[in-house]
Parts: sequence; structure tokens; C-alpha cells
Amino acid sequence: MSATPPDTGAEPEGDLGHLEQALGVRFRDRALLVRALTHHSARSEAARRESYDTLEFLGDALIGAVVVEHLFHAYPHADEGELTALKSEVVSRRVLAHIGHALGLMPFIRVDVASLRTFNERSRDSLCADVLEALVGAIHLDAGREAAANFIARTILPIIPQVKATLGENNPKGALQQHILRQMGLLPRYELLAESGESNDRRYTVGVFAGERLLATGRGTSIKEAGREAARAALRGEPPLDTPREAPRP
Repeated sequence: MSATPPDTGAEPEGDLGHLEQALGVRFRDRALLVRALTHHSARSEAARRESYDTLEFLGDALIGAVVVEHLFHAYPHADEGELTALKSEVVSRRVLAHIGHALGLMPFIRVDVASLRTFNERSRDSLCADVLEALVGAIHLDAGREAAANFIARTILPIIPQVKATLGENNPKGALQQHILRQMGLLPRYELLAESGESNDRRYTVGVFAGERLLATGRGTSIKEAGREAARAALRGEPPLDTPREAPRP
């Protein structure tokens, strides 16, 4: 296994009992737990199957199913658009990373930082979210669907009221989609209007449309960030910025 810095390296396997205690689970097959904590960078190409990738895939589907069923029963008067936006935010990288950090996953994650192109706060959050999903998959394989569902109920479902209360700010695209669907029966459309700056300091302007009507614009250092800002501006009723459309630069 590749060496890793102290803040992201693997804990000795004997210490995994502390993690199990924090998670409220006890694995019969410890190898599943180790695999759920292992990024593919910490495995050789031949042993990549022993990383968390496929467990993450399984866990993502299980979390989605449990969250959707919970939302259906918890908010019986919500329409499909509201439920879709709320579910999207609950299972987002941002929320799952927050839960993963709160569970103390980071010190147990096995990753070879030196082999990665970049490793920053966003990378840490992505790892935490991925490993949380992989743990759900591992629990399902080790102890069954009910055990996985119980883990989701303990660790993920309690955050839903908080997510719902801040949905417009944290998921402005979802909130705007609800509003536009309810008012106009349309899905909002996002379009890149302009780019500026050098290659290492790009600025993007994105417009959000309902049909052919430009509702608002937003600017940011990434297209995703600019789109979120455009959605926030539309929710606040701000007029579009005076930005001529430009052909995106290659």
C-alpha cells in the first residue's frame, strides 16, 4: 500500500474498532470495511478491484432509495419538483461530505496523495462523501439491507430538516426549478454567455432562461458556480447583468 501523509493516511487495522464504534456497526468481514476506506490510488492497478469504487456505486443507490422513501412519507403534501430538489441536495457531495467529516472518516481513509494531480479541501470533501457511500454498500453486503437502512437512518436522515430549511441557499438550482415548474410548467435552462481572463484565472457568465426569456445571470470562477449564482439572482428577482453573448473560447 502506498504511503500517505498523517492527516489522510491509513490507521492500523486494529484501530478500525474505534471507527466501528463511531459508526455504530461491527463488521463480520473486516476486509469489506478496509475496502470501503481505500481509494484506488492506494492500490496497484492489478488490485484496483479492492478499492471502494464499486462499493460506492452500490451505496449511492441504497442511500438514494432510503432517502426517497423517507421524503415521500415525511412530506406528503410536497410535489414532485420539491421532493426532487430536496432529495438532490440531501445526497449531494456537500451534504454527504459534511456527514462523513462529522463521523470522523478522514483519518481512516487510505489514499496515496502523492499520486493525485491535486489534493485540496474539495478533494477531502469528495473522499469523505465517496467513503460514506462505500460504507453503506459494505454494511449492506456484510449485514444485509436492514442494517444498511438503519445506518442511513442514523447518519443521513436526521440532517433532512436542516437541508430543507436552507434549500434555497444551498441548492438554488433546485429551488428555482421548483418555482419555474410550478409557475410556468417549464424547466429552467442554463447557458454560458461569456468567458474572460487568462487560462489560470477564468471568469464565466451564465444565464438562466425560462423558455427564451433570460431570467438572470451569474458570474463565477467555474461554469457550475456561475450557474448557481444565476439561480440565486433569479430567486431574488434581480435583473440580468448587461452581458453580451459570446462564443465560448476553446
